[in-house]
Amino acid sequence: MTNAQQFIRLMKEEGVLQFGDFTLRSGKKSPYFFNLGNVSSGDGLTLLGQAYAQCILDHDLQPEILFGPAYKGIPFVVTTAIALAAKGVEVGVAFNRKESKAYGEGGWLIGEAMDERRVVLLDDVVVDGATKIEAAEMIRNEGGILCGMVLGIDRLELTNEDQTAAEALAENLHLSVHAISDLRDVLNYLETDATDRQWLSAVQEYASNHCKL
Repeated sequence: MTNAQQFIRLMKEEGVLQFGDFTLRSGKKSPYFFNLGNVSSGDGLTLLGQAYAQCILDHDLQPEILFGPAYKGIPFVVTTAIALAAKGVEVGVAFNRKESKAYGEGGWLIGEAMDERRVVLLDDVVVDGATKIEAAEMIRNEGGILCGMVLGIDRLELTNEDQTAAEALAENLHLSVHAISDLRDVLNYLETDATDRQWLSAVQEYASNHCKL
């Protein structure tokens, strides 16, 4: 089983991948939803970090620092750094405050200093890319070298006739955007799992109308 296939099954077990009737931030109705914030168990977080770490290694991103946008991205970078350390790869972690701190050490950044160091940004999914663009600006303003982004899932949502949200983000930020899994892995899961197979046709229809497969 591939890293993506294992990840999708883990996400279903952890209540991250859900099927039903959902309204996305864009206003579109979707038969599936993906919320990595639902991973809250020790075992789940351990496996989540291993999946992110494997994606980073598979794409040879060679980070010195992992950055997680507050608040959801904070546990992502911590568990991924632990997973990479278990594979002999040492990285620092950093994340932002929602508001800059005016006392004590001050500033918006918590964790490793970024100046002239390779940074990989971790997040769950891209919708319109606004929060990722903001995070990228933070990293670059701190002197970090943003060398890649890793998402939990790429929904392959089209933002225009031929470009997905992730592709548009990569072009906008001039960096590579990777995902542990994407909509094709969700469809593969539905084709092979009897429990949720009832949702296959609805997700296929959604994909044909809104996504790039």
